[in-house]
Amino acid sequence: MKKVFISWIGNNDLKGMESQYKSGAILSILTKHVETFDEVVVLANLNKEITKERVVKYFDFLKNTYSANKCKFVLENHHNDNPTDYAFIYMKANDILQKYSDITQYRINLNITSGTPAMIATWIFLGTAIYDAELYQSSLQRGVEKVKLPYQLSILQRKNSIIEEIFYKDQNFNHIQTNSQSMQEAVRIAQLVAKRDVSVLIHGETGTGKEILAKAIHSASQRYNHNFIAINCGAIAETLIEAQLFGSKKGAFTGAENQQGFFQAAHKGTLFLDEIGELSLGAQVKLLRVLQEGVITPLGETREIKVDVRIVSATHRDLLQMVNEGTFREDLFYRLAIGVIQLPNLAERKEDIPELVNVLLEKINQKFIQDKDFKGKKMSCIALDFIVNRYWKGNIRELENTLLRAAIWNPSISILDVDHIEHAVIRQKSSVIDFNLSKNLDEAIDLKQMINKIKHHYIELALATTKNKKQAAELLGLGNTQTLDNWLKS
Repeated sequence: MKKVFISWIGNNDLKGMESQYKSGAILSILTKHVETFDEVVVLANLNKEITKERVVKYFDFLKNTYSANKCKFVLENHHNDNPTDYAFIYMKANDILQKYSDITQYRINLNITSGTPAMIATWIFLGTAIYDAELYQSSLQRGVEKVKLPYQLSILQRKNSIIEEIFYKDQNFNHIQTNSQSMQEAVRIAQLVAKRDVSVLIHGETGTGKEILAKAIHSASQRYNHNFIAINCGAIAETLIEAQLFGSKKGAFTGAENQQGFFQAAHKGTLFLDEIGELSLGAQVKLLRVLQEGVITPLGETREIKVDVRIVSATHRDLLQMVNEGTFREDLFYRLAIGVIQLPNLAERKEDIPELVNVLLEKINQKFIQDKDFKGKKMSCIALDFIVNRYWKGNIRELENTLLRAAIWNPSISILDVDHIEHAVIRQKSSVIDFNLSKNLDEAIDLKQMINKIKHHYIELALATTKNKKQAAELLGLGNTQTLDNWLKS
């Protein structure tokens, strides 16, 4: 059985390396522990004090100082400006511990001295509640000690305890940023419906990541080893929708060939119907029949084919309003809307944006890793603040494309600053908003939309001018930043 030592790197560990005494809790536990470790895993949360350069230097120092034979060293760098962000700390710590959760292969040892109080508290909870780890602390007065707590919260013994009720993110959802409460709720519901074979309807604005969530639901379901087929209902011509969904026989119509439809391709798996609100009423009738009876009839065929398909659909439109207007079938809506998930837009999940930016930048860096003229990108703090406070109408898709443009347009620059991001933002050619109050009402006007356009226009302008949310609110005559945030969400 391999003994694994895991710890966050604390500021005192870095200072200990830089002092003449070469001390620190991590080094003390490694060198003064009776037994040797087979693997050492250290996590760093990079910030103004704990920089990447100091961490890399410390990691090399640790490897050179701890001379256990064949010991494997692993370093994981993360970034979060909030040292008390329990959700972020929990996710990162749990991701590591899951890799060593097989008790027949690994014995986990945790350092509960280094890092922030939130990091230490999270180690104690995970180490005693879920992973049955050994806990160690180090101090100048008492040296290295194994910590024995006066309670035991083994999840194996208390399967129905409160532990199961906390937010716990399945590994299939790990790539989705969930520091915000709104996104945590969306993922929590997604996890609940993923393992239960029911239809799912995801509602969210364009660019919020509906397909990414749908794929995660499929991966976490019992159908994970079968196909995930994604189609955009709005991109298929009305005349071809039936053939695309159900297939066709050669000669069924002009140019028709023997073709397998999406339902057959997704048999035993998941069919993702994006923009389901774009389907015509005729296509809705045919889809409803498949959901009710579980059979399809390809065009030109007389025989029915049984299909076993889970439907995950998505839309940015208000389907209930469409039901009231008669443009979407009520019986189909209730067939689709069993597991309903509301995806927040970026303005509603600002806490997720810093980590999301890091993930998107890393994706861009990997894309151009073979380009000799391209330097890997990071974001300056000012630029990141600009991104967090800007209203992204196109949500994640707009943000990702903006970062990609900024990276391509500045290949030799390592740090993207606010000027690079502002330059990469695509703006409407005319920033003039129609304030004409003399319009008659011969035609209906959308007053709410008009007001929202005015709000968003001047909020974006104020944020771009001041680079500060509080100053922007003052510039606009708003009482506080909360009002500004609420206006952005409207």
